[in-house]
Amino acid sequence: MLHSQITNNKICWNQRNPCHQRSIIMKIFKSAIILITGILFFALATIPVTLFSQTINNGSPWNKRYDFIYDIPPIIFHYHHGILAGSYPPGRETMEISFNDVSRFLGHVCLCGAGGYQVSQIAIDLMKGTREPLEREGFTLISSRDHTVSDVIAYTLGCSKRNNPEKNYYFIDDSIVAPKRVYHYYIGYHPQKKAVHIMYNKHLLIGNELMDRLWKVELAFDKDPHSVNQDDIKLYQDTMFEVVKEVLLSQKNGLFEVEPIEYDEFLSRISKLKTK
Repeated sequence: MLHSQITNNKICWNQRNPCHQRSIIMKIFKSAIILITGILFFALATIPVTLFSQTINNGSPWNKRYDFIYDIPPIIFHYHHGILAGSYPPGRETMEISFNDVSRFLGHVCLCGAGGYQVSQIAIDLMKGTREPLEREGFTLISSRDHTVSDVIAYTLGCSKRNNPEKNYYFIDDSIVAPKRVYHYYIGYHPQKKAVHIMYNKHLLIGNELMDRLWKVELAFDKDPHSVNQDDIKLYQDTMFEVVKEVLLSQKNGLFEVEPIEYDEFLSRISKLKTK
């Protein structure tokens, strides 16, 4: 009798109760969805991120011909704020600023970034000697021009710009007189009481005439990209590549002129700028 009831119940569940059948089907369907979702998630996690972005060259956002920038040694700093914040792994007290970092800061690879990075590297090499890495944010910058090159130097060295002169570490001295595309940078490192004067003769790269032409192309493109013909765009891009490479790798004779200066002389320049 019991067996008959069980059998009848089974018949009822399997044949006479469509709601139960749907319930079983839904459970199987949900299990299949969970399984497929897991498989897809694992597959997506193993696909390189470059397939979902416009980046190339193993994650580089830049044109392939700029791959050489990854061979340029980074500038290494000691950075006490990073240590205090616990930003670094145990035992590490330094951080790096690379030219790629500079390019990401600007949003593109360009001559201004290359010039600023090289000025920073030259200043570090001259003041560091064979000592341990210098302290980032131990510097003050004075530039003869308020432009992107000096912004890159300030970014690299950690020179913050403040309205309060006593807290400012990035000054513009427009009283410095210089020929066209000749820029002066005075950089002081306070922990060691050292200072350097670096002159960047940018005009030596391709001459002022071609630079003027490219500057007009840039201004026109900024105003209306469709107003610039493809020949001028190609000239601009090809020239940019060549001069960036020149500044970072080759460096024409006289492109950068460097001289140590007395630390007191540097402080005197800062004092005058603070009173303006």
